[in-house]
Amino acid sequence: MSRRAVTLPLRLASAQKQQPQPWTCRRCLATQATSTTSTPSDSTSPPPPGYGDPRLPASERIDPATGRPTPLSEVDRLLKKPLRQLIPPQYLEHSTVEWLHENERTQRERTRVHRKIVGVVVSTGKMAKTVKVRVPGQRWEAKIGKYFADHTNHLVHDPNDSLVLGDVIELHRLRVSKAVHHVVGELITPFGVPLSERPAIPTADDRLAAYKKKRFAKLGRRELRREAAKGDVEALAKLKAMGLVETGTGKKGGGKGAALGQKGQKAGKGVLAGGKKSDVPAPGSKEKAHRMAEKAEANALEAEKLEKADLTADSLSSTTTERGREG
Repeated sequence: MSRRAVTLPLRLASAQKQQPQPWTCRRCLATQATSTTSTPSDSTSPPPPGYGDPRLPASERIDPATGRPTPLSEVDRLLKKPLRQLIPPQYLEHSTVEWLHENERTQRERTRVHRKIVGVVVSTGKMAKTVKVRVPGQRWEAKIGKYFADHTNHLVHDPNDSLVLGDVIELHRLRVSKAVHHVVGELITPFGVPLSERPAIPTADDRLAAYKKKRFAKLGRRELRREAAKGDVEALAKLKAMGLVETGTGKKGGGKGAALGQKGQKAGKGVLAGGKKSDVPAPGSKEKAHRMAEKAEANALEAEKLEKADLTADSLSSTTTERGREG
């Protein structure tokens, strides 16, 4: 005798079936691991309370464990150090740190914030550290009397190659080259690759610190060239160490004369032998520059002599005319 088959209710049968996993798009998958905003670097994050605050002077940042001032990071040190020049407003426009110098904070307050620009990355990997971003927009067609979709493409600077195709980003104005006038400011919505697996995107404060670092280095080289033009041996030695002065090969080798540009080496631009400075840069060699300077001095002396001779001739002619009238 066969046994009767046991049947289950439809609700239990449907519950025992393996439910299909919900489909997740690549954009949502990239946002599950981390947040949708780019994580700023530790250097520009809000400072910890107490002796590690970059806004405090060195006398108030004493570490109780070591008894010495807490050293600042390179970015914080550059941001806190004042620059003796005006900073372009594009670097100060999106800066948020509070420990800038007073003059730089005043300049930042006077800077007008540009409108927010959001676009989608449509091309990557064709240019070094540069991507193409499409910004949506509309244009008005007067003949038809309606708006039409009209996008604009921008070449955007990506310093760390952090962007992939499909990312939604915010652009910041910054002239990098002749064709690149924007830089990636913030990654709004990543696509595909999670943020944890990408290089960090430099923040506006990081860009400001990098700009100040370049300016400080350039001002230092300029000061060394001025000292070298006055005949400072140490300044010329530092320029040689930087590779800005090529040392020549003389019979007696290096020395004070070689440091001052008298042993055949190529001095810096505007610095001649003996520590002299010429307004005219040497087109071929230092000797030719000296000859040009001597010729210019001779021409100036000759012009002065001719001018004096003309004045003398004019005075003689006027005297002769007066005597003729009296006679």
